[in-house]
Amino acid sequence: MARATGEVEGVDDEVVFRVNRGAEQLARGELEPARESLSRARELRPKDPQVLGLLGQALYKLARYPEAVEVYARLVDESPVEAAARVNLGLASLKAKRHADAVRQLEIALDLNPEHRKAMGYLGLAWLEQGDFGQARAWFERAGSEQMVAKCDELLALATAAPEPAAAAHAADDALPPPSPVPAAPPALRDLAAARRAPEPGADVFAVRDGLLAVSTAREVLVRGQGLLAVRGAARLAPELKRFRGRATDRPFGEGALQMLRATGEGSLLLRPGAALLTVLRLADDAAYLREETLFAFEAGLGFENGRVAGTSVPDLDLVHLRGSGDLLVASRGPLRGLEVRTGAPVRIPPAALVGFAGALTPRLVALHEDAGAPRVVELIGQGRVLVDEGAAA
Repeated sequence: MARATGEVEGVDDEVVFRVNRGAEQLARGELEPARESLSRARELRPKDPQVLGLLGQALYKLARYPEAVEVYARLVDESPVEAAARVNLGLASLKAKRHADAVRQLEIALDLNPEHRKAMGYLGLAWLEQGDFGQARAWFERAGSEQMVAKCDELLALATAAPEPAAAAHAADDALPPPSPVPAAPPALRDLAAARRAPEPGADVFAVRDGLLAVSTAREVLVRGQGLLAVRGAARLAPELKRFRGRATDRPFGEGALQMLRATGEGSLLLRPGAALLTVLRLADDAAYLREETLFAFEAGLGFENGRVAGTSVPDLDLVHLRGSGDLLVASRGPLRGLEVRTGAPVRIPPAALVGFAGALTPRLVALHEDAGAPRVVELIGQGRVLVDEGAAA
């Protein structure tokens, strides 16, 4: 045992040395030596957020953008609710010309931190590079970048400019009443469809834009039927049943428009799920519990099981246990926030505000205070992390 402890301490000492050395080299502008030091630290601690953040920074400054994307993506896997990690991944993706990925990460960053000005500016750049000057202008305006707003105005003017009408031949013509405006011809169906093209999932399972959700069914997914607009290709849908203790039951997973559907086959789905804010999360060989109402979709590669926390004078709290690796989509009223739960310091949350939790946590329904008729809340005991919905307080 002493030898094993010594080996671990030796690894820790080398990690600290490599990280400190890499940080100092970065500060001095010695980018390649910093990359080498931090790459060695990553070999020893592949999931360490500090190592990943510094290595991503070194690769970015070296203009090795695809490698920076890979490192920052791993950092996001380790810290999925950290807005700064998403912003760094979005910016590296933008530099690597992976515009769809950049937009996705920056939108998630803004879901996590709606006041993040840099994320707004980078999102404006992502749309600008794709030629969508209107979207770009809106984000630059929110970011407070007057110079880029003016640049977008110039580009929009160039895109829509038309020849000026010829000057009148005689001054007397000025007295003539102006001609009636000619009504604009309605757009051709083909042109309108091209101009207002719906999002497509691309390489990602889920793509969210302008309130629309595109879902790839190339990898089997489970998704609510709410707001279904189109089924593309060979995608097939079948109602899903709840699972308890490893077995399917005869109870549907959701009811009516909120029925969970299993989508298979090569194709995609297009949905408008209403006013909900959709956030894509990822599990990497991990487990989490989601309040059933908040879980809108997930990859079938994630194992799932339904469960509940029994209530006495209040409705049960329905949960879904997800485990494995894959993406999932949660629906909330507002941005998501993370809370740390520590041993000996339980956290109590109104059921409508609970999105999900991970770690060694035990939930139960308890009274908020001792008075008769006190509202019931979810108490989480143990150690782990919780996601709450800011919009539930509205």
